[in-house]
Amino acid sequence: MYVLGISRVHDSAAALVRDGAIVALAEEERFTRVRHDCRLPRRAVAYCLEQAGIGMDEVDHVAFAGPLGDTPSCEAGYEVHLVDLHRAYAAGAFYPGPFDSAAVLTMDGTGTCLAAADGSRITDLARIGPPHSLGTLYGAVTAYLGFRPGLDEDKVMGLAAYGSDTYAQPFADLLRLTPDGGYELDLSWFARDDGGWHTVSARFLDVFGPPRPPRPPTRATRATPDDPVPQHYMDIAYALQGTLEQAGLHLAHWLRDRTGATRLAVAGDVALNPMLNGRILAESGFEELSAQPAAASLGAALEVSVGRFGRPRPAGGNVFAGPGFPEERMEKALRDAGLDYRRTGDVAGQAAARIADGLIVGWFQGRMECGPRALGNRSLLADPRDPASRTRMNERVKHREAFRPCAPSCLAERAGDYFTGDHPSPVMLLGFDVLDHRRGEVPAITHVDGSARVQTVSRAANPLYHGLISRFEELTGVPLLANAAFCDDDEPIVCTPEEAVACYLRTDADALALGPFWTEKPHGEPWEAR
Repeated sequence: MYVLGISRVHDSAAALVRDGAIVALAEEERFTRVRHDCRLPRRAVAYCLEQAGIGMDEVDHVAFAGPLGDTPSCEAGYEVHLVDLHRAYAAGAFYPGPFDSAAVLTMDGTGTCLAAADGSRITDLARIGPPHSLGTLYGAVTAYLGFRPGLDEDKVMGLAAYGSDTYAQPFADLLRLTPDGGYELDLSWFARDDGGWHTVSARFLDVFGPPRPPRPPTRATRATPDDPVPQHYMDIAYALQGTLEQAGLHLAHWLRDRTGATRLAVAGDVALNPMLNGRILAESGFEELSAQPAAASLGAALEVSVGRFGRPRPAGGNVFAGPGFPEERMEKALRDAGLDYRRTGDVAGQAAARIADGLIVGWFQGRMECGPRALGNRSLLADPRDPASRTRMNERVKHREAFRPCAPSCLAERAGDYFTGDHPSPVMLLGFDVLDHRRGEVPAITHVDGSARVQTVSRAANPLYHGLISRFEELTGVPLLANAAFCDDDEPIVCTPEEAVACYLRTDADALALGPFWTEKPHGEPWEAR
């Protein structure tokens, strides 16, 4: 039985499930190259069908997360299911996860769901609906800080680390925690713009001052060391992040007490905040936490396949379910670009050695990862020991704000040697502090507040990437790399070999490992000067 899941929330995506097995999963933005594309995911659907080798006439069920909208055409017909968005999040968080039973917490711009899950059954315990949403809160203040709501919340989380608690107490008035484990926004602090987004109200401006002027996403107007974000706005970001974390902890404590569960599964746009998830794991009483990126489309498919028709839950991970490409196409992309390249029998060893020499390497391997974080198949990699790695990654490669952090990809078996938590974090959705005595050793991945958004890499989940980091450890003694998404700022992560080559050429990346092929720019000479 084939079930196609479709989501048009935040990032449109499609997922295909066959009798409990995840065949394919990808966001539409990776194909259209429009960041956070929320149109009907026609190209993602086409990819899923192509991956399975079937047509729409062979799909048995189509599950839509949230509103139906327009549907792909189909002459043969299929059964359509409308899956409540938060039920889709919950199914996407729990069914493909590692837990037999768990509490479930989903959070986004439409509200919050608290649930309990066991086997193939998910039971709602409480709901908090619009306009009372943690995503609404975060998005409104994101706009106040000069960023784009729905697009730049990740930037605000990074900026928060530079702030102080100047506004923490007055900010707490924006949100009231209720005795039943819920919360309510004080709506007098908010208004709505013409597009339906929440914005801050005149009351907010009277207390916290005028908004930061918006910065269009062009290289000439991005924040740089010569154009820093004023401390006032850093302090607002700090207060916002702290308020979110307190609300998340309040919800998690209630779930822990209500369910007695020791394991928690989370999903939804707000649950893409690693620092929030890290605090929940550390302080809520849950012993284990599993976070799921790109949960809605997959969850919609699994809610039908598992929840309604009793098919088995997926076995194993679902992160690397995007397109993969043959070596012939990779080589053609290099040849068509006029690049000097060679095939290497040890691409991991070659990359590890050159990263240790100080190069920034584009790493393109296997099937594309899903979700907002690069997880080692479409990554830009650098030496975590060199503080200049992050500066150069931000300014010359990613062309993004100077305050943005680089994340560590760490061998799972060594994470406890470098971070305050060694809990599995395979999708980079948990934040931990870097141990005090390690911060000077890995400054490129240590954020200004001592934190890091950690990805733990196991041999079972990604043997080639694990091998690369292991080779780097053999050379340097450090079992982790600085990892950023393989893309320029404000564009989706690269999907195809051609996109990887184009990104490599237009940025200051030094080398590219494209499958088994290696190409490198002349040392000390910009590519444009050749």
